[in-house]
Amino acid sequence: MILDLCRDLPREGFPCEIAILYRRMPGEQAEHPMVAAARAQGTPITQLDGHLSAFPAAIRWARRKLQGGDYPILHAHEYKSDLLAALAAGKKRSTTLVATVRHTEPGFQMALFQAFDSLVLHRFDRLSLPSEAALWELRRWPVLRRRTRVIQHHRLGSYAAATGSRKDGGPVISIVARLQAVKGHRLFLDSARLVLRKRPDSRFWIVGEGPMRAELEAAASRLGVANSVSFLGYRDDAISLMASSDIVVSASSYESFGRSLVEAQAVGRPVVATAVGGTPEIIRDGRSGILVPYGDAEAMATAVLRLLEDKQLARRMGAAGREYLAESGIKETPASAFASLYREALACR
Repeated sequence: MILDLCRDLPREGFPCEIAILYRRMPGEQAEHPMVAAARAQGTPITQLDGHLSAFPAAIRWARRKLQGGDYPILHAHEYKSDLLAALAAGKKRSTTLVATVRHTEPGFQMALFQAFDSLVLHRFDRLSLPSEAALWELRRWPVLRRRTRVIQHHRLGSYAAATGSRKDGGPVISIVARLQAVKGHRLFLDSARLVLRKRPDSRFWIVGEGPMRAELEAAASRLGVANSVSFLGYRDDAISLMASSDIVVSASSYESFGRSLVEAQAVGRPVVATAVGGTPEIIRDGRSGILVPYGDAEAMATAVLRLLEDKQLARRMGAAGREYLAESGIKETPASAFASLYREALACR
């Protein structure tokens, strides 16, 4: 989403530069894949050390950038970036602060992060959220809610040209998400084990990278599904991989928006997804996909098998998803929506 914005925002009068906080873990590559992707599209990017010990250095770097006066807007994404932006801008700031709020993941630790983040966000001029469900999460902070606009993270025009191709073989069920607990890959693997009992020719693609990769690979072996599961890592062609799949799955315990669900529908794939967060705003249960309770591997496997066995239903749901996006009335692109938000934020200072 950030790469798309930085490609499109200059046409709206807002040239961009990216700073990425990369908390590199042992065994991970020295440079985050986003760095090469940004350079390839001509967007300036700087990789900063995302470890807590390096946080003061990141703040000093950002402060030097802002002191030059060349950056009227600083747009932060997620908790650590929100704090970095607020500290770098300082008390007597001249920089307009905008944040895309990520109050998403459940759990006690996340609740603490959210509570602290809400205090930091009171220093921001405008906020964005990707769904009405995510906006509801701000009900406890009415001041923040009044500064917030819902902007869906889609780029529908770029998906239409995506095509899929693969060699002959059994059906493919894919999941596209960073490898973190909130994305529910363990649930995906549990459901894969159940699907394989009835459809042993099925293949499962896990597209994405993250700190849980080794743990998930071990889980696949422990469940006896390793030979049917492919960990494809970070991929620039994730949309094409979805187009090559028979079914796209979202197994998250929470989703503020679920951009991969929009992409799956845009390329005509039926979806099986957990009914959490903003997902029901994207997937119409029984029409463009099947929603299941989070944590219910049997329900997920049943939904996948139903679509595999009823190809007419799968085609109908895939077509319905594409039609829904075309008719949903989403006319404003994210870039134009964020440009409007930036102008509003600048005007309120």
